[in-house]
Amino acid sequence: KLSLIEEATNIAGEGIIITDAQEPGNPIIYVNDGFEQLTGYPREFILGKNCRFLQGEKTDPKSIEKIRQAIHNASEYTVELLNYKKSGTPFWNRLTITPLKNSDGVVTHYVGVQSDITELKNTKDKLERANKKLQKFHNEMTAELAQARKAQRFILPSQFPQIKDLRIATKFVPLTQIGGDFYDIVEVSKQQFGFLVADVTGHGIPASLLTFMSSNAFKNAYNGNLSSKSVISKINETLRGSMPFGNFITMFYLIYDSVTRTITYTQGGHPPALVIRPSTGEVLQLSTMGILVGIVPTERAQFEENTAQLKPGDKVLLYTDAIIEAFDEEGEMMELEHLINFIKKNIHIPIDDLLEKIYNWGLSFSGKKHYHDDVTMVGLELAK
Repeated sequence: KLSLIEEATNIAGEGIIITDAQEPGNPIIYVNDGFEQLTGYPREFILGKNCRFLQGEKTDPKSIEKIRQAIHNASEYTVELLNYKKSGTPFWNRLTITPLKNSDGVVTHYVGVQSDITELKNTKDKLERANKKLQKFHNEMTAELAQARKAQRFILPSQFPQIKDLRIATKFVPLTQIGGDFYDIVEVSKQQFGFLVADVTGHGIPASLLTFMSSNAFKNAYNGNLSSKSVISKINETLRGSMPFGNFITMFYLIYDSVTRTITYTQGGHPPALVIRPSTGEVLQLSTMGILVGIVPTERAQFEENTAQLKPGDKVLLYTDAIIEAFDEEGEMMELEHLINFIKKNIHIPIDDLLEKIYNWGLSFSGKKHYHDDVTMVGLELAK
C-alpha cells in the first residue's frame, strides 16, 4: 500500500511534501517527483530541510507569517505566494498545508501540496489591469456623454413662444444619455410659428454631432421664411455632402398661422403628423412627398408643401417613430393605425395628458421599461 501511495503521489502534477512536526524546524521527510520538477531542487537537497529555502527577495512576509500562525494553530491553510526555483526563477505557488494528527489529537506531520499558478496569476493580473483600463475608459466616456447631453439640451427650446389660444406640450426621452432626436419651436414672424421634429440615425456621440449640425441648419433656414418646403430644402442643401455615409435625417416641419389658424407643412421621410379633431372624432394624417433629408439634391428629393385649416379644439401631434415601431412580446410591431385608434379612445383629454398617455401606452404594448429608440413628441392644442 505504501508503494502504491508513493507511486500515486509521484505521478501527481502537484508538488507534495510531508514534514515532521515533532522535529525542530519541521523538516521535510518525504518529497514526491512533482516537487522536484516544480522547484528544480534534487531530493537529496530537499530532505531534512524546512520549506523556507523556496523563499526569496519578493516573497511576501505577511504570507509567511500567516503560514506560521496556521502551523501554530494546527489548522489547514491555503495561500498564494511568490517562491523561487533552484535556477532563481520566481513562480507563484498555491500552497495548501494540512495537519495530520495521531489518535491523541496531537499533530505529528504536515502535508504540503504546491501548484505552480504563475500562468494563471499572470493572466489574472492582465485581466485586472485590462478591467481597470476599461473602467477608466467607461468613466471617461460616461463623463463625456454627460457633458454632451448637457450641451445637447441647449439646442432644445428652454421656453416656448406665447401664442394666443394655442397650448403647447412636449415629451422628450432619449434612449441613452444623448440621442438622435430633437425638436424646436420658433417664432417665424409676429403671427407665424414654426414647429420642427427631427430624427437623426443612430445614438450616442456620432448622432449628437449630426443633431447639432441639423439644429444649426434649421436655425439658419427658418427665420422669416414662411414656406415649410423652402426651410426643409435649405436644410437639405446645407447637410447634403456633409453627412457621413449611411447617415440621414427625417424631419417634419409645420408653420402655424395664429391669425388664420392654418398650418403649412412639409414631410422629409418622417412619419405623418396627426390632426386630432374631438368635434368629429377624427384623426387626420398630414403628409407630403419628400424623402430623407441630407441624402440627394433638393430637385430629386421632391419636397412638397401642403396646408390645412384647424378648427377650435383641434390638436396636432408631431412625433418620432419610436412609438409606432415598438414591438410586443409576440414580435408584432405597433403601427400607425394602432396609435390612431388609441388616440381616438382618448380624443377629449388635454394635449399634455395625451402625450403622457401615449408614451405609457407604448411601453405597455411592448411590455418593456424602455423604448428601443429615442422618443420625441410635440403637441399643439387650439382653444375651443
